[in-house]
Amino acid sequence: MSWIGFILRLFFGLMVLVAVYVDLTDGRAGFTDVGYLWFQLAPTSLQVSEAVISRYVDPCGLIISLDCAPFLWHPTIAFILLLPAAPFFIGVTAILIVWRKYREGRGKAVAVKKDK
Repeated sequence: MSWIGFILRLFFGLMVLVAVYVDLTDGRAGFTDVGYLWFQLAPTSLQVSEAVISRYVDPCGLIISLDCAPFLWHPTIAFILLLPAAPFFIGVTAILIVWRKYREGRGKAVAVKKDK
């Protein structure tokens, strides 16, 4: 489990660097959106992800008898894709680091209780 956390922290940390680099070198004003950055890095995977999530993951798209409007891609994931990339990835990375520190602290507290 610690390797998964390490890989996630590394990935989002690298995405911070990529987002900041794109913000500094791209001629656009302001922050780059998460969706724009994803489209620049892998346009096909963005389109495939939308199709797969809308058809096979979203409960309203998956179960016809629910008779509801799909909500997972539009507006949920679409909202995330419109967020500024650098602050978003900084926030996710910080949350993952804090969560790791919290989990380590809990592990030490449990170890201390076992020693007593």
